[in-house]
Amino acid sequence: MKRNIVVYGLYGLAALLMICAAGFALGALHAVLEQLYGKVQASLIIAGGLVIAGLLIFAIAAFISSRRRPAPPLAATALAAAPIAASLLTSRKKWSAALVGGVVILGAILGRQLFKGDGGPDGES
Repeated sequence: MKRNIVVYGLYGLAALLMICAAGFALGALHAVLEQLYGKVQASLIIAGGLVIAGLLIFAIAAFISSRRRPAPPLAATALAAAPIAASLLTSRKKWSAALVGGVVILGAILGRQLFKGDGGPDGES
Protein backbone atom coordinates (compact mmCIF):
# COMPACT_ATOMS: atom_id res chain seq x y z
CA MET A 1 0.00 0.00 0.00
CA LYS A 2 2.81 2.41 0.88
CA ARG A 3 4.55 1.64 -2.38
CA ASN A 4 1.44 2.55 -4.38
CA ILE A 5 1.10 5.83 -2.49
CA VAL A 6 4.72 6.71 -3.26
CA VAL A 7 4.34 5.77 -6.93
CA TYR A 8 1.15 7.82 -7.36
CA GLY A 9 2.74 10.71 -5.49
CA LEU A 10 5.67 10.64 -7.89
CA TYR A 11 3.27 10.52 -10.85
CA GLY A 12 1.48 13.58 -9.46
CA LEU A 13 4.75 15.45 -8.96
CA ALA A 14 5.85 14.61 -12.51
CA ALA A 15 2.52 15.85 -13.89
CA LEU A 16 2.83 19.09 -11.90
CA LEU A 17 6.38 19.65 -13.21
CA MET A 18 5.21 19.05 -16.80
CA ILE A 19 2.38 21.57 -16.36
CA CYS A 20 4.87 24.13 -15.01
CA ALA A 21 7.23 23.45 -17.93
CA ALA A 22 4.39 23.92 -20.42
CA GLY A 23 3.53 27.23 -18.72
CA PHE A 24 7.13 28.43 -18.99
CA ALA A 25 7.27 27.36 -22.63
CA LEU A 26 4.08 29.30 -23.39
CA GLY A 27 5.53 32.34 -21.60
CA ALA A 28 8.70 32.14 -23.65
CA LEU A 29 6.72 31.71 -26.87
CA HIS A 30 4.59 34.70 -25.92
CA ALA A 31 7.73 36.81 -25.35
CA VAL A 32 9.13 35.88 -28.77
CA LEU A 33 5.81 36.52 -30.51
CA GLU A 34 5.45 39.80 -28.63
CA GLN A 35 8.79 41.02 -30.03
CA LEU A 36 7.77 40.00 -33.54
CA TYR A 37 4.08 41.02 -33.67
CA GLY A 38 3.17 43.01 -30.54
CA LYS A 39 1.33 42.18 -27.30
CA VAL A 40 -2.21 41.81 -28.61
CA GLN A 41 -1.31 39.71 -31.64
CA ALA A 42 0.97 37.48 -29.56
CA SER A 43 -1.83 36.85 -27.06
CA LEU A 44 -4.28 36.11 -29.88
CA ILE A 45 -1.84 33.65 -31.49
CA ILE A 46 -1.33 31.81 -28.17
CA ALA A 47 -5.10 31.77 -27.49
CA GLY A 48 -5.83 30.47 -31.00
CA GLY A 49 -3.25 27.72 -30.61
CA LEU A 50 -4.77 26.65 -27.29
CA VAL A 51 -8.28 26.63 -28.79
CA ILE A 52 -7.09 24.47 -31.70
CA ALA A 53 -5.30 22.09 -29.31
CA GLY A 54 -8.46 21.86 -27.16
CA LEU A 55 -10.64 21.13 -30.20
CA LEU A 56 -8.19 18.47 -31.35
CA ILE A 57 -8.23 16.78 -27.94
CA PHE A 58 -12.05 16.99 -27.88
CA ALA A 59 -12.23 15.34 -31.33
CA ILE A 60 -9.86 12.56 -30.23
CA ALA A 61 -11.96 11.92 -27.10
CA ALA A 62 -15.16 11.82 -29.17
CA PHE A 63 -13.57 9.37 -31.60
CA ILE A 64 -12.36 7.09 -28.80
CA SER A 65 -15.74 7.13 -27.03
CA SER A 66 -17.58 6.28 -30.26
CA ARG A 67 -15.50 3.17 -30.94
CA ARG A 68 -17.07 -0.20 -30.26
CA ARG A 69 -16.07 -1.67 -26.92
CA PRO A 70 -14.35 -5.07 -26.91
CA ALA A 71 -16.26 -8.11 -25.71
CA PRO A 72 -15.86 -8.82 -22.00
CA PRO A 73 -13.38 -11.54 -21.11
CA LEU A 74 -14.72 -15.04 -20.61
CA ALA A 75 -13.72 -15.00 -16.94
CA ALA A 76 -16.15 -12.13 -16.32
CA THR A 77 -18.92 -14.13 -18.02
CA ALA A 78 -18.14 -17.14 -15.84
CA LEU A 79 -18.24 -15.01 -12.67
CA ALA A 80 -21.58 -13.53 -13.70
CA ALA A 81 -23.00 -17.05 -14.17
CA ALA A 82 -21.64 -18.35 -10.83
CA PRO A 83 -24.74 -17.54 -8.68
CA ILE A 84 -26.99 -19.36 -11.16
CA ALA A 85 -24.70 -22.40 -11.13
CA ALA A 86 -24.64 -22.43 -7.31
CA SER A 87 -28.44 -22.51 -7.12
CA LEU A 88 -28.53 -25.45 -9.57
CA LEU A 89 -26.26 -27.64 -7.47
CA THR A 90 -28.66 -28.38 -4.59
CA SER A 91 -30.05 -31.75 -5.76
CA ARG A 92 -28.97 -34.75 -7.83
CA LYS A 93 -31.34 -33.93 -10.70
CA LYS A 94 -29.99 -30.40 -10.81
CA TRP A 95 -26.43 -31.75 -10.84
CA SER A 96 -27.08 -33.48 -14.16
CA ALA A 97 -28.67 -30.33 -15.59
CA ALA A 98 -25.66 -28.31 -14.42
CA LEU A 99 -23.32 -30.83 -16.03
CA VAL A 100 -25.14 -30.63 -19.35
CA GLY A 101 -25.21 -26.83 -19.13
CA GLY A 102 -21.51 -26.76 -18.31
CA VAL A 103 -20.72 -28.91 -21.33
CA VAL A 104 -22.79 -26.60 -23.55
CA ILE A 105 -21.09 -23.49 -22.14
CA LEU A 106 -17.65 -25.08 -22.47
CA GLY A 107 -18.43 -26.02 -26.08
CA ALA A 108 -19.54 -22.46 -26.82
CA ILE A 109 -16.38 -21.03 -25.25
CA LEU A 110 -14.09 -23.42 -27.10
CA GLY A 111 -15.94 -22.88 -30.37
CA ARG A 112 -15.63 -19.13 -29.99
CA GLN A 113 -11.92 -19.38 -29.24
CA LEU A 114 -11.11 -21.87 -31.98
CA PHE A 115 -13.16 -20.28 -34.75
CA LYS A 116 -12.73 -16.60 -33.97
CA GLY A 117 -13.67 -15.16 -37.38
CA ASP A 118 -10.70 -16.59 -39.29
CA GLY A 119 -12.97 -17.52 -42.22
CA GLY A 120 -11.99 -21.16 -42.39
CA PRO A 121 -8.98 -22.93 -43.90
CA ASP A 122 -9.24 -21.08 -47.26
CA GLY A 123 -9.12 -17.68 -45.57
CA GLU A 124 -12.62 -16.74 -46.75
CA SER A 125 -14.72 -14.59 -44.51
